[in-house]
Amino acid sequence: MAPRARKIASFATISGEREVVSQKQGRQLMLRGCLLSTAIVDANARTLERTVYDLGFLQLDSINSVDRAHHLILHTRIDGYSPPMLARLAEKKRSLFEHWTHDASMIRSDWRHWWSHRFVAARERLHKSAWFQGQLGRNGNACIEEVRNAIRHHGPLMARDFPRPPRAAAGWWDWSPQKSALEYLWRTGEVAIHSRQRFDKVYDLAERVYGDAVLHPPREELVHWACSEALMRLGAATPRELVQFMHAVNIKEAKDWCATSTASGNVLRVLLERGEGKCIEGVARIDWKKRAALQSPPLPARLLAPFDPLIRDRARALDLFNFDYRFEAFVPAAKRRYGYYTMPVLAGDQFVARVDLASERKEGVLRVARIWKEPSVGVRTAKRDAHAACERLAHQLGFRAELPKSVD
Repeated sequence: MAPRARKIASFATISGEREVVSQKQGRQLMLRGCLLSTAIVDANARTLERTVYDLGFLQLDSINSVDRAHHLILHTRIDGYSPPMLARLAEKKRSLFEHWTHDASMIRSDWRHWWSHRFVAARERLHKSAWFQGQLGRNGNACIEEVRNAIRHHGPLMARDFPRPPRAAAGWWDWSPQKSALEYLWRTGEVAIHSRQRFDKVYDLAERVYGDAVLHPPREELVHWACSEALMRLGAATPRELVQFMHAVNIKEAKDWCATSTASGNVLRVLLERGEGKCIEGVARIDWKKRAALQSPPLPARLLAPFDPLIRDRARALDLFNFDYRFEAFVPAAKRRYGYYTMPVLAGDQFVARVDLASERKEGVLRVARIWKEPSVGVRTAKRDAHAACERLAHQLGFRAELPKSVD
């Protein structure tokens, strides 16, 4: 049977021969950049900090059905990890700070000066937002000043430390004016997350939390930094994927960076093989071939958090791994295909199953409701790897696993 012709989608005029990063090589690059094809490390302060710094940031999530997503990301990569270790790194050593990437995240602190551009953009956006101004109330500027002064004079405060004026509820994002003011001050960089209490934010002045004022590097330096850091971890990517990595730049800036960097020889212009015989134009690290060929040590099957770096870009996960994943916690139960909190099972460079599970903390049980095998995987393999991955996570959480005997 003749091989399918590659379809090429281009973001720029193609000139000359391009090397092709195969789908398998793309998977290997992603796995290595996400620390999923390297040895699992034992937990201590140094390995934890190194892991987060190598990833760049951890996406935060409040849902605690199994454990919070940022902890699950670390459980996957570090044996013996426990949540207080991350709190010490963020709240005592101040190696991490909280703000936005593509979503709310815990970010390496030596990157904080790059966030000055986000602070400025947030200020402009929130001033223009009719919804946000409505949340602040009629005297928005006065409310912000009131909250700013309260933190300055009283030290770290939470939203609940401010009285909430009575008003009709307006849904999930019905913030009080003071809560809205705290969010404004945080998003614009005036205050920082000092700590967390039961996952609720405790705010303090940024200068008291981190000391030095944030510098404001030129925009072109930000673009070069953001695209370089993204490509370092992705290995090979399209301009869209560089943007999606942490939403620090726009698509035009990413395309211009790709053109400039390939012209200067700092990165390579390549074709990226994705699903269904499709090739799309992108860029790759200079060392992509060597990196994609590196051998991995023997690794156990592992569960991935819904917002793990490997799968949080759903389109990329589908293109590289032929894995169609949707987080269904916010989908009505009757419309879910799988479950409320479904985690994929990764074995080697392949997704073999997905499991619907929850932590029963009082009983000390990780209860797995159902296991679904992936289409290309046999039942016996899917069951073996899913059970092993669930047993590993249960051990990490200090629970015992209750597993179904059958696989769907």
